[in-house]
Amino acid sequence: MQRQTRERQVMSRRLALRWLGGLALGLSAAACTPVRIAFRMYPKDFDEDPELVDAVLRQFVTAVVPGMPEDAPDLTRVFRDDFYRLGKYRGYLAADLCERAERLNGWPRFEALPAKDRCRVIEDALQEGGVTQRLYVGAVFLAQLASYAGVFDDEGGCPLIGFEGRFRMRPLAELSYPDPESFLPGALTTDGNPV
Repeated sequence: MQRQTRERQVMSRRLALRWLGGLALGLSAAACTPVRIAFRMYPKDFDEDPELVDAVLRQFVTAVVPGMPEDAPDLTRVFRDDFYRLGKYRGYLAADLCERAERLNGWPRFEALPAKDRCRVIEDALQEGGVTQRLYVGAVFLAQLASYAGVFDDEGGCPLIGFEGRFRMRPLAELSYPDPESFLPGALTTDGNPV
């Protein structure tokens, strides 16, 4: 009889340790980025409202690509493109930007912050390290690549850096100098044969 009670106590201790371990894991998961992403531990608004996410990411792109107009048509298209893997994390990225904005500036909306404060929020995430840093480095790189390389605007290119877009045939007058002979050296011999 005493043996049965002892086994029950051992089982209840194990169960208690299992519950405590689960609780500790749950508390640490709140701060762990991969777990937060996997279990979607961020406000549901960012998964259910694509316009909110788009507004936040628009301001993110204008912060990491200085001079980019906010009303550019394909500004956040790269974050929705299935070809790039970052697209499935766009809700988390927008939520994290807003959460950092509130923590650093006391304002819960990243997209409403002035440019200087938006840059400070992004710098904070880039200095965090781990998965968060990799996510932000990828997002910054992808935004700059799409903007500067004209990924979705093959015809227009990127006027910010003078990139005209895809190659177009140009007249010879635009590709060469008007008097190329003036840049060539003179002949050493009359017939061109040095011997």
